Amino acid sequence: MVACVAAFARNLRWHAVREAFRAADAGLLLAAMLLWVPCTALQAVRWYSLVRAVKPLPLFTVLSCSYVGQAASAVLPMRAGEAVRTELLARSAGLPRAVALGTVAIDHTVNGVVMLFLAATLPLFLPVPAWTRAVVWIGVVLAATLFAVMLRLARTPSQRLHPPGKLMAAVLRLRSGLIGLRTPRAVLGAFGAALTAWGLEIATVMVALAAFHLPHSIPPAMAVLLGINLALAIPAPPANLGSFELGAGFALVALGGDQDRAAAFALGLHALQVLPTLLVGSLFLFRFRRRQIAAAAHVAAHPSEVEEAAGFTERLPAES
Repeated sequence: MVACVAAFARNLRWHAVREAFRAADAGLLLAAMLLWVPCTALQAVRWYSLVRAVKPLPLFTVLSCSYVGQAASAVLPMRAGEAVRTELLARSAGLPRAVALGTVAIDHTVNGVVMLFLAATLPLFLPVPAWTRAVVWIGVVLAATLFAVMLRLARTPSQRLHPPGKLMAAVLRLRSGLIGLRTPRAVLGAFGAALTAWGLEIATVMVALAAFHLPHSIPPAMAVLLGINLALAIPAPPANLGSFELGAGFALVALGGDQDRAAAFALGLHALQVLPTLLVGSLFLFRFRRRQIAAAAHVAAHPSEVEEAAGFTERLPAES
């Protein structure tokens, strides 16, 4: 990934990239940024729909955990913000880490299913290469399979005559966070929020494309988002710096766009997403107690502790 980013950057004419920035429509960039904020809020609502099936919580609590986690991912490598939001939810709600981790897992699964099914419609609008169609449909099958496995795990476990072993005990603890999938209201709410969030994200990209005087219909915007998300499948530096630009730029160049203008667009789109996320996340940080922030910072530095949450047996006390 580093080599690909370096090769893409080396072939750019940076003076042309600067000129593309100067020619960009500032009003449209501001409009794209304003569209992005409710998009991230809907991503939190998607998670909230699944969390409240586990334990009724105020929307503001889940919103705060989500925004602080997103802001943490913007400054920490390897998407450590996921560990941050898991820890904050566990401590705010008094849930075991394993349960909080389960809600994050199904949140990502719902988001992935919606994204891939939207991406599967792209060949209807654009002449995408055969390998792209294959990757998308393989992803759809894998996402659907994962969702089916989680639905199976979310079922009420049968009574056991003997104490479970370590592996089964870990599965039983994790599945407690999946019970949102047993509630039709939670599932419909999560998928509804996911669809709306993706719709807003497509609109954000369309407006940003227009700001840089690039083709800005729905298909190119969807292609850009697909390219970004394929690139983000590989863990990356803070804020996915480099891989985000590579995915967006590659998608536009593949559609026949100018490489330098595509690079300017990718940098601009990334900035208009990261800056408001950092600002809103910093504001929500004041909602948490110092102990909660310290615990979240600890798991951000040691994310393996969250990965080992299946072995976590005690319920964390709720800290309001």
